[in-house]
Amino acid sequence: MSAETKPSAPTKEQEEELLPALFWDGSEDWINEDNCADFAALQSLKYDDSTPTERAEEYKRKGNDALKYKQNKLYVRKAVQQYTLALLETFEDAKLRAVVHGNRAHAALLLGNDGKALEDAKACVALDPQNVKGWFRAAKASYALARLGECAAHCERGLALEPDNADLKSVLKASLKATARREARERNLTRVRAETKAYLARVRARGVTLGPPVLGAGEHFPRIEETDEAATYWTLFVYPESMQTDVIERFDERATLGEQADEMFGAGAPPLPWDGAGHYSRDRIEFYYQSHAAPAYPPEVLEARVMQGYGGDAVEEGAGDRKEPWQKPSIDPRDQKMVRIDESKTLGEVLAEEACVVPGHPIVYVVAKGTAFREKFLAGEWEL
Repeated sequence: MSAETKPSAPTKEQEEELLPALFWDGSEDWINEDNCADFAALQSLKYDDSTPTERAEEYKRKGNDALKYKQNKLYVRKAVQQYTLALLETFEDAKLRAVVHGNRAHAALLLGNDGKALEDAKACVALDPQNVKGWFRAAKASYALARLGECAAHCERGLALEPDNADLKSVLKASLKATARREARERNLTRVRAETKAYLARVRARGVTLGPPVLGAGEHFPRIEETDEAATYWTLFVYPESMQTDVIERFDERATLGEQADEMFGAGAPPLPWDGAGHYSRDRIEFYYQSHAAPAYPPEVLEARVMQGYGGDAVEEGAGDRKEPWQKPSIDPRDQKMVRIDESKTLGEVLAEEACVVPGHPIVYVVAKGTAFREKFLAGEWEL
C-alpha cells in the first residue's frame, strides 16, 4: 500500500476479529503482560496445533492490521494488545521479538504514552542493535520526554546504520536545538541566581523588610547598584485628605525626609493646585508611614520575586522551590498604626525601623497640622 493510500474502513468481520468482546472494552489504561495473561490462555486454545513462533507472527500480523487504522485510538490500543500477546509467547527468534517491541513502541507513540514507547524501543534495540526503526522510536520517545542527551545518542546510533535517514536527522536537529535552548536557560538561571543572591545580601545589610504591594501602584524593589554606594527607592507620597499623590522615582536612602520636604514644600516650590486653603506649607506638614503595612515576604518568595525581576519569564519556572503559590497572610489591624516620621532621619533609617515593612515600595503619608482631617487620620477614622 502506498504512503498516499488510506485503508478502507474495516469490515464487520475484521472488527470482530480485531476487537473480540471477550477482552476489549476500551476501558484499560494500558495493555500489558498482566492484563493480557488470561486472554492469552484463552487464545492458546484456538492455536493448540501451532508453534509459539507461529502464534507470535499471527499476533504481530493482527497488530499491524489494527495499526492500518491508526487514526482511531481504539485500533491503536488493539494493536498494543496483539503485540503484547505476541511477546507473551516463548520463542527464540530475537529479531522477531525486537520487531514486536518496536511495533508496540510505535503504537505507544501514537497514543502519547512516551514512557512505554521508550521502554519498548530500548528493548527492541537491545535485542537487535541493527533495527533502525527501534533507534528512531527510542529517539522520538526520548525527545518527547525531554531526555535530550539520550535522544541524541539514539539518533547517532541509528545514523551510524543509515547515515541518510531523514527522520533520524530531523529528530537529532530538533534535539540539538532544544539542548542549546536548555543550556542557554541554565546559564541565564545561574547568572540570575548569583545576581539575586548578591542583591538580597545588600538588602539584608540595610535591615530593610520587603512585602507585597498594597495600594495598586505595583512592585518597585529598591535599586542598589553593584558598587553598593546607595540604594534608591521608588517612593509614593500620599495626601489622604485630598486623595492626591506624588512620586519620587529615585529617593536616595541617604537623604533625610526633611531634605525632601524642603524640596517639595520649601520656598520656591510650586503650590499644590488642590490646596486652596494653603494648609500644606513647609512648617505645617507631617510625614507618616503605616506600621506593618504588609506581611513580610518569606525568604524563598522574595527570592523568586527578585529573580523574576532580574531574568523575566525565562526563569520564572525555576525561580523558587515552593510547590504551592504563596498565600498572603492577613495582618491584625491592631498592629497597624500611623507612625510619625522623624524628618532628621534618612530614608534608609526610617525603612530599617522594626515596625516598617516596605509594601511593594515606600509609602509616605502627608498631612497638615491644625486641620480637622489630621485628627481623623491619627484616630484611624478615614479610608483610602
